[in-house]
Amino acid sequence: MEALPRVCVPEGVGPGALELAGAQARHLSGSRRLRKGDEFLAFAGDGVEYRARIEDVSRERVRAAVGDVTRRESRPARSVEVWCANVRANRMEWAIEKCVEAGVDVFRPITTEHSVRGQELSESRRERWERIAIEAAEQCGRLYLPVIAPVVAFREVLADRDGALVVANRGGTPWSEVAEQIPEQGAITIAIGPEGGFTEDEVEQAIEVGAIVASLGKNTLRTETAAVVTVALARA
Repeated sequence: MEALPRVCVPEGVGPGALELAGAQARHLSGSRRLRKGDEFLAFAGDGVEYRARIEDVSRERVRAAVGDVTRRESRPARSVEVWCANVRANRMEWAIEKCVEAGVDVFRPITTEHSVRGQELSESRRERWERIAIEAAEQCGRLYLPVIAPVVAFREVLADRDGALVVANRGGTPWSEVAEQIPEQGAITIAIGPEGGFTEDEVEQAIEVGAIVASLGKNTLRTETAAVVTVALARA
């Protein structure tokens, strides 16, 4: 049986009437071709998912009745945040999508000495990244929405964090050994550098605030690939 479509309703969802418009309605009525009487799953990103049945549908509006809870989950004991050095727009979008699928809780673009600097988020770009994150959450089945944090300089954000910090960098400790030093509960932040890597000064500054420097193996990974790999490793 084909899985039911999932729709995120960030403003909140619960038993009773639900009305969807715009992109959400077009997704259900157009892309998924749902009709009156068909069912879908609705969640707000707060750990609860509901079954909903369509009562009326058009291309721009869907009216549904939300019923029973289908799943309810607590947040994982480990919170995973990734800092990803700025890359080209299409590669950053790919990184966000795949990191959400892998289980990231917070995705924060960073600027470094070797990466693009002064690239502030425009409102439209931020909205697009958040939409990508929501769509990835809908697709992969997760019940909590990730946070897309504003761009910040690596050096500035080092001291403003919680829990363990892991910096991915060539020459670091093998991940198998790093994993033994990471607490199973609490927050972990993983920093991924740009194509040229972090500078020696950046790595030293990170170590000064307690960071663990980790190697991801002998192969050179693209920034966006490394971000997804580390999130998956942290979740595993």
